[in-house]
Amino acid sequence: MKTINFAIVCLGLFPMLLKAQDGITFEDDFNLWNIEKGQTASVFVEKAYIRSGPGLNMKVVDSLTLGENVTIASAPFKGNTIKNFYAPWYQISYHSDGQLKQGFIWLGLLALGKQTDKEGLQFLFGFERFIKQQNEEQQDHYLTTVKLLDAQDSLITSQSYPFVFSGQLSSQSKLLPAMGLNNVKQILRMEFLSGACAVPTEYNYMAWTGQKLINLPSRYSVSDAGVFYYDEKILFPSEHKRNNQLIYKYIEEGEAKDDSTLDPDYRISKREEYFQWDGDKFVKLTLPK
Repeated sequence: MKTINFAIVCLGLFPMLLKAQDGITFEDDFNLWNIEKGQTASVFVEKAYIRSGPGLNMKVVDSLTLGENVTIASAPFKGNTIKNFYAPWYQISYHSDGQLKQGFIWLGLLALGKQTDKEGLQFLFGFERFIKQQNEEQQDHYLTTVKLLDAQDSLITSQSYPFVFSGQLSSQSKLLPAMGLNNVKQILRMEFLSGACAVPTEYNYMAWTGQKLINLPSRYSVSDAGVFYYDEKILFPSEHKRNNQLIYKYIEEGEAKDDSTLDPDYRISKREEYFQWDGDKFVKLTLPK
């Protein structure tokens, strides 16, 4: 996946963030989980400890397992850094042994999102940990994972990809059909959404073949009003209706000839990329013009 680094120029729209020795730190009332009081979320780890209060020094009173649901019962509390990234604590309510219970959970133990298909398969995605690179040429990133569970919350399989945080404000996911790809049952689209100029919106796609999860080509879009824009679009076989097993990526870039005007004239360039799907993997192609 191609990544571009931009200076954040719309500070009024950008959440407070510090890249410190212990990873990325946000204000406690901001998070990519879109969590609010009254919402339901799913446990994303094999065992999540529930504590008597919001902090690692508080007593462990219970534990929940992968796929179990909790309801957010409070505003965020001051957080901790675990797995190399900072996240707040929340009070939660949940059912266990036929009883309604309460406790506190660290937000990083919950999935960013979940989609359930008509057969009861659950597609959870979330952060495993934040990886700090030793080589300056490589980018720090969140190791982001999709976990596929059956209707009984048993893990079927999982697959990961890197997500480089660039100032996105929220995340969401959507379950798509096979989009014309052979040997694919469903595609999970994961979105990290921007709300500020010069901050990209990123879309990652993962195919479920019935046996394994496979990363597909990703895309993103970014713009700074009156200065530049960069936009990628992906078309699957059911959308472009050309070669049955090609994935097309259309890329358009625009740079303002004069950024001092309110309605600038852009220098525009366009190109295309092509990816061949063989039912098990994709390969980037160079096609004759």
